[in-house]
Amino acid sequence: MAELPAQTEKLLSISVEQYRDLVDHAEMLLDSLDNCDYANISAHTARLQQQQTAASQHDQILLALFNKDPSAWENHPLYLKRIKLIKSILELNRQLIPRIKSTMAVTSAELVNLRGGRTALAGYSNHSTSSSGLRRVV
Repeated sequence: MAELPAQTEKLLSISVEQYRDLVDHAEMLLDSLDNCDYANISAHTARLQQQQTAASQHDQILLALFNKDPSAWENHPLYLKRIKLIKSILELNRQLIPRIKSTMAVTSAELVNLRGGRTALAGYSNHSTSSSGLRRVV
């Protein structure tokens, strides 16, 4: 196994931490969906997207280093751990995407129903009538 430069080791270690955080957050989001805890789904999903974007940007740096000498990386423990975490994230994403889509569909349907109900209730608005507008029957 070839040694990687210290700076590359540090970058790889940061990447592993980013992916570990991604796995943890994705599992938390999955638990929230499983427990029908929809209050913070939007915030969790946004945070997950931010983490994925940060990891992707960091990976651009690593990819350039990896392409210089792929054989030096093949058996490196941090690289192997990173690959394992990425596979975990892919599996979690396969589980999350259909659940998030179904949650969004249910929420969308509920919003349509609420809007329809609000429109129907608008027809029952309180029309004020004054006594001058009423006919008196004598």
